[in-house]
Amino acid sequence: MIYGCEAYLVDDLDDTVVNEEGQTLQDSFVVFDLETTGFSPTRNRIIEIGAVKVEKGKITDRFSTFVNPEVAIPPRITDVTSITDDMVSDAPKIETILPEFLDFCKGCVLVAHNAGFDYSFICKKGAEQGRDIHYTVVDTVGVARVLFPHLAKYTLDNVAKTMKISLVNHHRAVEDAEATAEIFEKMIRMLEKQGI
Repeated sequence: MIYGCEAYLVDDLDDTVVNEEGQTLQDSFVVFDLETTGFSPTRNRIIEIGAVKVEKGKITDRFSTFVNPEVAIPPRITDVTSITDDMVSDAPKIETILPEFLDFCKGCVLVAHNAGFDYSFICKKGAEQGRDIHYTVVDTVGVARVLFPHLAKYTLDNVAKTMKISLVNHHRAVEDAEATAEIFEKMIRMLEKQGI
């Protein structure tokens, strides 16, 4: 592990869309991002959830909250996210936040950059609460690999730069979700132009 390094492991056989059930993205979808204390949904905790609801191409609602992880945030995570223990100490715990987040997402397709990572945390924390989480999920990393096959890396900041989209406060959940929404909307238009 290299601390402070953003990298994605992408299996060429993984689908860009998982749990597909024939929904469309024409009406609404939710773009979300998490900040966590580490990379393992089993051992690590969520410290921030950010999401935006997109309806007919426009952001119509936002969900943004810190989550009290009930453990100290490792210094390397604070270095990357700027989220400190003091910022999350009075925040609600995941047992309170997850149902609110799932209610925000109800009936929507979920979209995320490197979605397998974020969705695995949501599913794991849901399972710990006795919830069976099942959403259709679109990964913008997979879409970027189709649209930009020659990119050296598919990090959010690199894809945003390639698409000339501003990425403000990178590694803060709602700002990353907003940038990913803009990226995804532009990706949809690019795919439509290519007849995909």
